[in-house]
Amino acid sequence: MNMPSMWRNSNRLGKYDAHFLVKIADLLEVGFTLQQSLVFLLEQYDVLTEKDRLVYLSMVQEGASLSSILKVMGFRNAIVIQVSFAEIHGEVLTNLRESASYLDNVRQTTSKLIKSLQYPILLVAIFITILITLNFTVIPQFKSLYTVMGTESKGIVSVLIAMLEWLPYVLGASLMLVVISAVGMFCIFNMKHIEQKCSVLSRIPIFGFFFRGYQTYRFSREFGYFLNNGLEVKEILDLFIHQEINPYLRLVSQKIEASLMNGDSLSGALAQMDMIDEKLSVFVSHGEQNSSVGKELIMFSEYTLERLIMRLENMTRRIQPVIFLILGILIVCLYLIIVLPIFQMMSEI
Repeated sequence: MNMPSMWRNSNRLGKYDAHFLVKIADLLEVGFTLQQSLVFLLEQYDVLTEKDRLVYLSMVQEGASLSSILKVMGFRNAIVIQVSFAEIHGEVLTNLRESASYLDNVRQTTSKLIKSLQYPILLVAIFITILITLNFTVIPQFKSLYTVMGTESKGIVSVLIAMLEWLPYVLGASLMLVVISAVGMFCIFNMKHIEQKCSVLSRIPIFGFFFRGYQTYRFSREFGYFLNNGLEVKEILDLFIHQEINPYLRLVSQKIEASLMNGDSLSGALAQMDMIDEKLSVFVSHGEQNSSVGKELIMFSEYTLERLIMRLENMTRRIQPVIFLILGILIVCLYLIIVLPIFQMMSEI
């Protein structure tokens, strides 16, 4: 079977991915089989090309699992692994709705971030244009006038002119720093040693919080569902270790298994994980005392996801005012650079 080419995590349904998952759940809930649901829904989305649609329908007819079809459609690995696990522990309907909600939350948060940055970025671009123009036109003219008049800039005027001349270098250095950081992150993500990569990612300021939170959310959610459906801890760990989609989940499971073999409890094993939120071990310890570890894990996963979204939204709200404040100060300085030399030269006459 020829599978359509696709970018990683770039699904063919675009903004309708969450809608697709919800509709599958709705049809399954009212009694349709998975095959009937997929055959019906795949004909409803015009964003799918006819070639891709035929590939997906062929997979449906051959009895492919929902997770494998979603993977070929280009859904995020996070969604694919959730659905593949749900096919095992039996919470497919709940999982599909929660996955759709997750996709909606990611899209909304990303949209807010873009909206909060696009206007400041436009202003920064305009400011840089003005800065370059002043450096090549206005400042040389003022220097020529000072030379003709046999005087030189003094006090705050000289400071502002020097700042204006150095500002392009500062901006260039900042841009270079951003590029170097991006290259560094790319290199880290492409590290082959998964444990070393996790250790580095967990320690990066700001990013480390989101990395640990996301891994905690994934682990606690899936582990909790399996426990609630009667699987033993050893069986769940073995399942996580042998899956090939999420290497981070496999690493955590391997470490937990090793700790359990050394006599530690599940909560004690989790407390030793650098890439897992330390609060999770407290929840699990409480669950162990009340024989409700599965419920505690699911509850913590919901709390973790909410906390990640709130942190990102708070950062988004703070970025725009800070950028506006910096731009405002710089624009005032530009205005003073134009006006003050004129007054200074008038006083020299």
